[in-house]
Amino acid sequence: MELVKESIKNLKEYKTNKIDFKIKLDANEGKNILLQDIYKEGIKFNEDFNLNFYPDNDAYLLKQEIKKYLNVDTSNIIAGNGSSEMIELVIKTFVDKGEIILSPIPTFSMYSVFSQIYSAQFIGIQSNEDFKVDIDKLIEKSNELNPKVIFICNPNNPTGNLINKNDIKKLLENTNGLVVVDEAYMEFAEGSMVDEISNYENLIVLRTLSKALGLAGIRLGYMTANQKIIDVINKVKSPYNLNAISQYIGVKALKNKDKIFEYIEEVKNEREFLYKELNEMKIKAYKSYANFIFFKWDINNLYEKLIDYGILIRKFSDELEGYYRVSVGNKNENERFIKILKEIIENEKS
Repeated sequence: MELVKESIKNLKEYKTNKIDFKIKLDANEGKNILLQDIYKEGIKFNEDFNLNFYPDNDAYLLKQEIKKYLNVDTSNIIAGNGSSEMIELVIKTFVDKGEIILSPIPTFSMYSVFSQIYSAQFIGIQSNEDFKVDIDKLIEKSNELNPKVIFICNPNNPTGNLINKNDIKKLLENTNGLVVVDEAYMEFAEGSMVDEISNYENLIVLRTLSKALGLAGIRLGYMTANQKIIDVINKVKSPYNLNAISQYIGVKALKNKDKIFEYIEEVKNEREFLYKELNEMKIKAYKSYANFIFFKWDINNLYEKLIDYGILIRKFSDELEGYYRVSVGNKNENERFIKILKEIIENEKS
């Protein structure tokens, strides 16, 4: 179609799996730990809750709960439809056509996708062989290329690698661009930059309720930054961008800190189980600080073989051909996954 803008002519559509499954471990989704009570009680709205009116544009009640959860002021928060909207908002606000966006790679694909949509120039800085980020190399490239924005996924998706907090501070202090730290998986690790937002003029931190809170279905994410950044981005944010139902469920979920922390510990324990089992099977698994394990295996068609057993994981292609990512499921799911892998190995030997 001739009217389509040039920047998206070669853009690939994002497609999800439409495959029958028994165990779904392909998308890093959290367990349903918070909606069970809502299912039992039903969604009960008070008299002031009117779906015929537009939702609260400022998400006031939700931001009050985020404030308690992260110990940041509500004036330092913007909420929206998942981390993806937050990523897009940053690029819409700060990056003009042709300007550079920098990020270590491999990493979350939406950084490059939104860069392409908005005609920015995405440049990936290759991580080391073990997928760890060389912060000095990143700083060197930043000084050479002068990017408008640097995206840091920490812990990183898909590798699970964690960048030390002091290294991120070093980057912030040695670049002129914005540094956006995407902490979608930070609840499963340590070293959040949230408590540094008032100390750096060029820092934005992204968070989500999709992972540790198990609420991927309501598409709720948020960012924190200093007042100046938030005020500018609020000019760009669409009015009423977050629907009333998502705000309502987000408020109820964030009130359940004990359940959230209990689930996080469960994931950490199960993550260690998967990591240990994979390595004992001589499968190259990488240490993860997220709710998934990234691993390499040379057996052909592993993805398809697991599907035959009703198990979905994520496979990669191109420069990551032969690499896979498995979400940390519950105990039964993880044990079943390991059991099937052992069967596949035995079948390969015979």
